[in-house]
Parts: sequence; C-alpha cells; structure tokens
Amino acid sequence: MKKIHLLLGASTVLIGCVAVLTFGCGKHSAQQRSSIQLPSERTSFAEVTEQLDPGGNFYLYLGTAQWLEHLSTKVESWRSTAAAIPELSPENTANVNKAFDVVNHLIKDSGVEDITGLGMSSVEIEKGMFHNKMLLHHYPNTGTGFLWKLCGQQPHALTGLDLLPANTALAAFADMDLPLLWSVTQDEIAKSGFPQAQDFLKKLPGQFEQSTKVKWDTFLKSLGTEGGFVLTLNESNTIPIPIPGMAMTLPEPGLILILKVNDDTIFNRIDQQLKSNPQIVSVEKPGLRMRTMPIPLPFIGTLRPTTASSGGYLLIGSSDELVNAALAVKSGQTPGLKSTAEFKRLARMMPETGNQFTYMSENFGRIMFQVQQQAMTGQLAKGGAAAQTQWMQTLFHSRPTFAYSVGVNTPQGCLTVGNSSQSFANMALLPAVAVPAMLSAIAIPNFVKARSTSQENACINNLRQIKAAENQYALEKGKKTGDPCTEADLTPYIRLINGQLPKCPAGGIYTIGPVGESPKCSIPGHEFP
Repeated sequence: MKKIHLLLGASTVLIGCVAVLTFGCGKHSAQQRSSIQLPSERTSFAEVTEQLDPGGNFYLYLGTAQWLEHLSTKVESWRSTAAAIPELSPENTANVNKAFDVVNHLIKDSGVEDITGLGMSSVEIEKGMFHNKMLLHHYPNTGTGFLWKLCGQQPHALTGLDLLPANTALAAFADMDLPLLWSVTQDEIAKSGFPQAQDFLKKLPGQFEQSTKVKWDTFLKSLGTEGGFVLTLNESNTIPIPIPGMAMTLPEPGLILILKVNDDTIFNRIDQQLKSNPQIVSVEKPGLRMRTMPIPLPFIGTLRPTTASSGGYLLIGSSDELVNAALAVKSGQTPGLKSTAEFKRLARMMPETGNQFTYMSENFGRIMFQVQQQAMTGQLAKGGAAAQTQWMQTLFHSRPTFAYSVGVNTPQGCLTVGNSSQSFANMALLPAVAVPAMLSAIAIPNFVKARSTSQENACINNLRQIKAAENQYALEKGKKTGDPCTEADLTPYIRLINGQLPKCPAGGIYTIGPVGESPKCSIPGHEFP
C-alpha cells in the first residue's frame, strides 16, 4: 500500500532547506551553533504528535495558531472595509456593524481562538481495519469557551454502551449540556443588538409552556447531560425496502431515543397526555415505569410506540419489546453489544472512558453498500447520465463501512480515537476525486442541456417567424390552403439574415410546405403546434 506521509515528507524537505541556508556546506563553531534558539516550552506540534501514531498510511499536522490567534481583532479590521461599501444606507450600515459585533462576540466567547493545531493519523492494525486518531488541540489551562464546554467536561465511563442490545446496527451517544446551551444562546442574542432575535428568544419559553404545560426552567433542570439513539436490526424478520424500483429486503429495524434525566418530569407529562387513551398498556414496577401504545399504522416493521423511565434514563422506542431488550442488557440479564465478537474486535486499543461514542456494525454498512449499488444500477437503468452516476459513486465508499469511535476531552483538546474499515487517507483523498467529478457531472451535462434547450427555443422562434411570413404571403397574394409556397415567396415578408431565411442554430434543415402547413425542422423536438 502506498504510504502517505505528508508531515514526514514536508518536514524532511524543510529541515534540509534550513540546514543548507543556515549552516551551508562547511562546519560552524560551537558559538555559532549555540546562537540558535530552541523553544523552551512545549509546542502545539509536540503535544499533538505525541498523541498520534506514526508509521501508518496517513499522518498530518496542521498548525492553526497563526491563523486563529487574535481572530477577533482581524475580523474587527474588516469592519471598516465592509462599512465603506458605496451607497450603503445608514440602516444597512448599522446592521453590518451589528453583524460584526455578533461575530466578534462568538469568536471571543466560543474559545475558537484557543485552537492551535489539528493532528490526524491512520495505521492499519489488521487487514481492512485502521486505527484512526484526531486531535483538535489547545494548550492546557485554555479552552474555556463554550465551544469546548458544550461537548462535556471530564471523561467518564461510556454508560450508553450498557444499553445497547446485541443486534445494534448503529448507535451514537454524546454529552450535551442543554441548560448551558440555553444560557449561551441567551447571552449571545442579548449581545447581538437584533431586537427580532431578542424578542423571539424572550417568547420561546412561554410558547413552550403553553404547548407542553411544563415550565421551561423545570424542563431544563430535568435534563441530564447525556443522550443518544440506537438502531437495531432484527435478523429473524425481514421486510421489503419501501422504495420504488428496489427489490431488496432488510432485517426489521427498531429505534430507541435515550436521554439521561434528573427526574420524571418529561415522562410524567407524556403519561398525563396518554391517560385518556384506553388502549395504553401501562407497566409500573420497581425501577421501571413504561407506557405502550399499540396502534395499527403501516410501518416497516413492528410499531408500538413506547416511553419508559428507568435508572435515570428516559427511553422512547418503536416498540416495548425493544425497550425491554435495552433494559435487560443494562440490568445484566441479557448479553448486549459489548459481548459480541464484532464489538470486541472494534474495541481493541480503544479508550474505555470518554465523552461521546459512535458505532456502526459491519452488517449495517453492508446493507447501506447494497442499497447504494442498487440505487446506482437503477439510476443507469433509468437512463441517468453516466458522469452523474460516477460522481455519486465517488461520494460513497467502495466497500462496506464499519466503525467504532470514542471522543475524549483531554487537557490538550478534543481527541477522537476510532477503529474503522476506512482510513483518514480515504477521507482526505475523497475531495480531490469527488470535486472534479462533481463539477464534470453537474456542470458539463447541465451546460450541454442548457445549450440544447437554447438552440431548440431559437429554432422554434424561427419556425414561428416563417409561419407568420407564410400567413402574410397567403393573405396578400390570395393564396388558399394547399397552394405551393417556396422560400423565395416568403423573403419579402420576413427579416432576412445574410439575405436568407433564418437557419436552425443546431444545424437542422427547414422544410417549407404548402400554404396552411407549418414549416418543419429536421431535428426531432424542434417543432411548434
């Protein structure tokens, strides 16, 4: 496999150039060598690269300190340029200034100026599986903006994994501080100076309370700091894909949304809303409250909407069976995803604590790959442009994808570690292939189509002019329907181009018929009623 060592190659060239320019080809004294000042503090490069894995097929370090440091000051310098736009009304000038104020506040409060580097690496740890790492770096004791806080604080046990059934196909859990998000939104809108946004935010809690009958503050306080979703595939029951033109079946899907909660505020409100329905199936057990609504709705699989509260979690699932399966895994009654051979393979060399994780099974990736291939085949069968189909294929992977990744907040920034069938090398090279393919697939066919349409319209307009000239000729000469009519007969009644009747811009040949018959073009589609 061809190795891509972007950093190593660039560093080698740079070091060589510096050596030649600084030291020349001769020897320098100790005094001259000692005049070279080396950094006494750890750099972003050192802190990022010590987290990465060398020796793979992809290795990248991108220093961003010079780009992002004092970014708010640089943005402020653009304000005068924008305000100097000619003929800008006082009202628009005020809005421009407000917009710059918003951008400056967001930059300063978010902590984006603390980003000093980005590092990425990929190493193939077994045939077809890569160990990927990515670090968005900031120095220790920085990264205090809301950008860093909204994704969680200290790493913790990945408890969401304890709710995943063994047949989990796709899952994602993440720390999320919604009360903090609300607070940040309030602060930024208050600083924006836009009264419409401030008015909207002021009315939002009241509108929420009116529609849900739950106090806004009570709702926010009831939410925990973690949430996610789980998609399962039941291999024992297959169903057809409800997409026209695709003869495929897939295992029956199930879905659960899971929120960490501090109390039963949300569950109690849902329960109160459902009490009037006699079909509701209620379960009240120690540590479990559950409500299920069996409804006869067309759905791809079993649909029995279920809400449950258990162990500090609120679960909203597509069926009570699926919710019970998740709770059985959590209680240890049933082996879950963590016990499967596939997960154990993907969890190799992975952190056991973090702030978010994602999982995609090989089976799910295989199904998506098959759907992709069928869609591409169907596109070609329907006469789709080969260039457009080829472009779409570049947006998908050439083989089924599977992955497990964990995001960790560290003193040096946000670190993501994952095992996947895809390397960062594939992702980095994809734009280089996809962008030209996209341009050729979209721009060229559309240009050809636009040119063809323009020529067709121009030709039809020519035919209309010829027909009008024929009518005028017949009227002045007293001709009847069926009488002969030639090009020479029409020249006095139409605007000539280089002494001739208008010609088809696409190269078609016009046929002038007898009086009463519309002229025709030899190119199909170039005709009018």
